[in-house]
Amino acid sequence: MTWLAWRQHRLGLAGFAAVFLGVAAIYGFSGALDADARTVYTAASGFSRLVKFGEDMSTYLQPLPLLVGMFAGAPLISRELEHHTFRYAWTQGVSRGRWLRGKVILVGGAVLVLSALLSAVHMSWFAPMAPERGWFQLFNQSILVFPATCLFTFALGMAIGALVERIVPAMAVTLVAAGAVFILFAAVLRPNYSTPLVVSQPTLGGSSPELAGSYYLGSSVRGDLTEISYHPADRFWTFQFVEAGCYLALTAALLALTFWWLSRKLS
Repeated sequence: MTWLAWRQHRLGLAGFAAVFLGVAAIYGFSGALDADARTVYTAASGFSRLVKFGEDMSTYLQPLPLLVGMFAGAPLISRELEHHTFRYAWTQGVSRGRWLRGKVILVGGAVLVLSALLSAVHMSWFAPMAPERGWFQLFNQSILVFPATCLFTFALGMAIGALVERIVPAMAVTLVAAGAVFILFAAVLRPNYSTPLVVSQPTLGGSSPELAGSYYLGSSVRGDLTEISYHPADRFWTFQFVEAGCYLALTAALLALTFWWLSRKLS
């Protein structure tokens, strides 16, 4: 079964490896490319401007996890169902559960390894800027949340593919659904993982030292003072564990739904 799954998905896995390792190589060889973190975040121009654009996109969107969901998760089952090739495996004495486990372990394992590697290289690249910008700048791309979001979109695409049974609609629904979940986490859930702190500072004065590297939430002006709501920098890893745990729980639920649907509902 593993050999069959490898034969079916080797080209897709090679494509994902090229994308993830290519991006990791840019960060890994940033000095030679004039795209080290300080250049990108302080005086970006030329190629480093392109890297800065990618950094900004990843702060608000999550393009690589979306690609994982659309091109690794959604077609994984929907292609087999649309082309009816699943019947070949199921009539060879291979149970539906074993058939699906082989795909999940192979493709999901590759997604996990590649995303963790890219995240580790990315964080190492950003480390010189962390004292100034803070790790919250890299929240979506960090070593816990980034692999967890990639696994989540992979499982989401699989579940939608099993339900929709068509490749293109499954990819489109996965894109919209994953984007909606990312917005929900960033705009609604993440600011409330802990009670925000509030600091007051003169409206015309400089920034308070408490805000260095913090997660800024908003501000309001009261006379000569500005009240700023924020999460301090030392909550970064707590928030990482909370959000990664949420995504992994969703991943487990979506995988359970997919296995159940294939074993009970699909004839």
